[in-house]
Parts: sequence; C-alpha cells; structure tokens
Amino acid sequence: MKFFIFLITVFFVMTACKKEEVAVVERAMRVNYYRQSCQGAGALNCYLVQEGAQVGTINWNLFYNEIIGFIYEAGFIYTLKVKVEKITNPLADGSDRKYMLVEVVSKEKV
Repeated sequence: MKFFIFLITVFFVMTACKKEEVAVVERAMRVNYYRQSCQGAGALNCYLVQEGAQVGTINWNLFYNEIIGFIYEAGFIYTLKVKVEKITNPLADGSDRKYMLVEVVSKEKV
C-alpha cells in the first residue's frame, strides 16, 4: 500500500513540473510589403509580421528582431519558413529569440 501511495505521489510531482521549452522550432511567418517606424533601444524600422496561427489573418505585429539570411525587398509580401532558437542568456535589452530563414515559400508583388 505504501508503495502504491509512493507511485501516485511521484506521478503527481512529475506531471506538475513545468516542461522545458523546446530550444529550436520551425514556424511559418509572413512579412508585409512595407516596414513601419517603431521604437526600441532607439528608432527602428520594423517588419510587420504574422506568425504561426496568425498567418493569413488581418492582424500584423511589429517585429523588432532580424531574420538571419532573409533579404527584404519592399513591395512584396513574403511567406517564410523560419527556425526560431531560444537564446538562454540574451542581452538585457535584446530578444530572447533568434530567427533564421529556412525557406522563402512565396514572394507576392503588391
């Protein structure tokens, strides 16, 4: 009986622990045909993006980061496949994510 209670306790402790976030994931992303002024550590010119489940909706978000390997040309909406890597010790005012281009899925003239 004690062993059974021990097993139940171990089960609840194990399932209650927060799982580690996956370090690298691939994600769909759309980049709008123009950039927008934004304020970060200074004045920036941010991409407007849709990520993940938001792709194809009317909502666009400011994107303060860079996409390594992506060459942007105004006037086109891009659909991208990107690899997102979690940075374990980011700079104090820096992003905790690194975005890397995997593939340009489409490039549509607007």
